Amino acid sequence: MTRPFSIAFKQKIVEQLTGKDAVSARSLSMETGIGQQTLSRWLREARNLPPMPPRRDRSKVWSIDEKIRVLGQASRLSGSALTSYLEREGLVLAQLEQWRLALEEEGRASALTMKRIRKLERELARKDKALAEAAALLVLKKKLDQLEEDEDDGTDEGSEP
Repeated sequence: MTRPFSIAFKQKIVEQLTGKDAVSARSLSMETGIGQQTLSRWLREARNLPPMPPRRDRSKVWSIDEKIRVLGQASRLSGSALTSYLEREGLVLAQLEQWRLALEEEGRASALTMKRIRKLERELARKDKALAEAAALLVLKKKLDQLEEDEDDGTDEGSEP
């Protein structure tokens, strides 16, 4: 009975059998416990596959304006039209979806930030009002102290005839 192996697993094994640091199918068989004939067959099958088209440079740095343009265009498309548009732009659907989710999260974050700013502004206004009241009370206390000093000075002078 054969064990099912995922395509990703087979690809990793084939990568180990090819390339700069390639190992033999026999040594990899001993290491993994997979039969040497099976490993050799996977390698033959991989070599018989048609060559993959060259990958587009995915390291392109997209500006925010470009992302918005692509998201806007893609929102109007579906199916094969969307797929061909993404190919022309050098994108995959997963990347487009990441951008869309990030934009939604940023929108929610902006709303939360605005709520927090409004709350902080209300708190600041309340504290400014309390500070103004405290300053007014200090001014009144100083005036009251001065009046009491003046009264004390006036009564002393009036009692010395």
